[in-house]
Amino acid sequence: MLALISTGASASGTPLQGAAGLSGLVLFTPGGNLLIWLMIIVIAANACSWNFTASRLLYAGGRTGIFPQAFGKLSTGGIPVSSLVGLYILSICLIAGSYLFKIPVSAMMLLVNQNFVFLYAFIIIAYWKTEAGWQKWVITALSVVSLSLLISGFTWKIIYPIFLIGFGYFRFVRSTDKIPESRFPASGSSESRSPVSGK
Repeated sequence: MLALISTGASASGTPLQGAAGLSGLVLFTPGGNLLIWLMIIVIAANACSWNFTASRLLYAGGRTGIFPQAFGKLSTGGIPVSSLVGLYILSICLIAGSYLFKIPVSAMMLLVNQNFVFLYAFIIIAYWKTEAGWQKWVITALSVVSLSLLISGFTWKIIYPIFLIGFGYFRFVRSTDKIPESRFPASGSSESRSPVSGK
């Protein structure tokens, strides 16, 4: 539907380019000013939900040692306040940086979408390792073809998600190496036995 609207608007001399073009099209509809405000509210709500979700990821990273321990703490109400504040500060810096350095919104969205493509790749790997039978080979092959088509449109910016994955893995390995062996009970000790059966 959106593609048909965009094509019709372009044919009539009203080009649509990004959110600004769509907002310009909304002004031609009845109650356009109200719809603009509703769009702003929806975008702001989505941004807040992204920060709420990402704060839990940042909190988990702080608990495992991938990020500083300050992010791995909860308030008395069970809210990761430090993670939320850090994400909001980062969001403000990104918005200010894109405005000052004239970075296109499309370029920033491409960087974010690349992360989801790599997440899709890890899902394919997990599926291939957990499933059995000839079906997994067919589905995996089709998924890899789809993934290759998505990645083919990326340029040197693909370095960004690769760096994030490598940095996160490096920090995770470092954090697990720092865990003392005394925290893991020996296999023959009483602590490793089942509390129910005593075996």
